[in-house]
Amino acid sequence: MRKRGLARLLLAALLAAAGGALWSVSGPCGPIDRILGASGCLASFSVSDLVVTGDTIATDSEGRLVIAGIDYDPDRRRDLRARMVAVTLDPAIGTEIERVDLNMIGYPDQLRISPDGTRLALSCNALYICDRAGGGPPARTGVMLYDRVGERQWLAGIEHAVAPPDAEGRAFELAFSPSGNVVFAHVAFDAVSGNAIQTREQPLPGPTGTVPAAPIIEVAGQTIALELPEGFIPFLRLSTALSPDGNRIAVLARRFSGPGEMRAVIRVHDLATGERLAAHDIREDLVPPIHWHPQRDAVVIARATAPESGAAAELRLYTAGGEE
Repeated sequence: MRKRGLARLLLAALLAAAGGALWSVSGPCGPIDRILGASGCLASFSVSDLVVTGDTIATDSEGRLVIAGIDYDPDRRRDLRARMVAVTLDPAIGTEIERVDLNMIGYPDQLRISPDGTRLALSCNALYICDRAGGGPPARTGVMLYDRVGERQWLAGIEHAVAPPDAEGRAFELAFSPSGNVVFAHVAFDAVSGNAIQTREQPLPGPTGTVPAAPIIEVAGQTIALELPEGFIPFLRLSTALSPDGNRIAVLARRFSGPGEMRAVIRVHDLATGERLAAHDIREDLVPPIHWHPQRDAVVIARATAPESGAAAELRLYTAGGEE
């Protein structure tokens, strides 16, 4: 009995010591689940003081993960202030390398990194005011350019009358040009001045995107049957991520309504044959982004997080049908 008691104390001590570690030790993506391979989850890590709100996970030119999101701060009226931040992570172990305050209040919707890795283009969810602290016109969708230390180079707005946002708050697709000299946000902006321009350059196709929600979708000329759970009604857009070699597409569908336990599904398909390579049904709510991990044969997703001061983002890695 004494040995058993000592063993329990030792186990409790080990779990307590691990409780402060970055990588999760329990839950649906804990070590036991990863060893058994029951859910297809490879890893899970937490990023403190960060809430992910949109297609805002990207890889920079050095192969690091960059995430734009919200650090909720209580203001003097005890309300929450949605302070926008950008966090750079070591993709191997999930540790935070640097964090910059973007000096904006709002909900980031899209993040794109310039081809040379020196600038961040961001757009805001049009359902929320997105401007400098102090407010701004609600009838515009904000788009802005930053350097990597968080200094804003320029701020522009697209009138809703010109680019009406959809029901989820997206008014346009954000992209750089291949040269990095132009930012596309319904119109073309000079990346240096922020002035609207006419150009012959075209948007650089990104590794992530969206397609209209449907049981059968067309992606890169391939017809893909997602085989969603029975009664699963997704949001209007499905999120997609193209593998670095361009041979596979990962699709994330999040439940909008309908009966059933599954809140989100991930499907990975071969683009040449349409064959399904991986399928993950997830019981927790997720936010929109899905992104291919820069070092592993896996996709990165983020759990939905309650808007509260000190909230932490939980990122997970799921198998993508390769040799991981």
